[in-house]
Amino acid sequence: MQSKFWTLPIFTDSRGSLSSVEFLDLPFKPKRIYFIYDVEGMRGGHAHKKEKEVFICLKGSFTGKIHDGKRFTSFKFNKPGQALYTANLVWHEFNDFSKDAVMLAISSTPYKGQKEYIMQLDDFINYVK
Repeated sequence: MQSKFWTLPIFTDSRGSLSSVEFLDLPFKPKRIYFIYDVEGMRGGHAHKKEKEVFICLKGSFTGKIHDGKRFTSFKFNKPGQALYTANLVWHEFNDFSKDAVMLAISSTPYKGQKEYIMQLDDFINYVK
């Protein structure tokens, strides 16, 4: 599986809503969690040689685009709990962030710089051929 877009389970009662991620359900063992907010412009815009990630909309809206080496696919994140899994060697980029947008990312690797990243789309397409 190279990618999957889905909505996490949401439980709502008189106190509000709760949504959760069961790490046992992820296609990798999480090693890092980070979040993105106050975004001006694009985030991502690269692929990972080894890293796998799940991106989750916590608040607001934004657009995700992935490329599998052949074509782009777009996803509109516009409610809490929407999630996108990307395997390694999947180009991903995010843009059109609303002012209140918050995105959570769960990663399969600790951050060790960009040496395992592919930063140019043309290089990525050639790499996966």
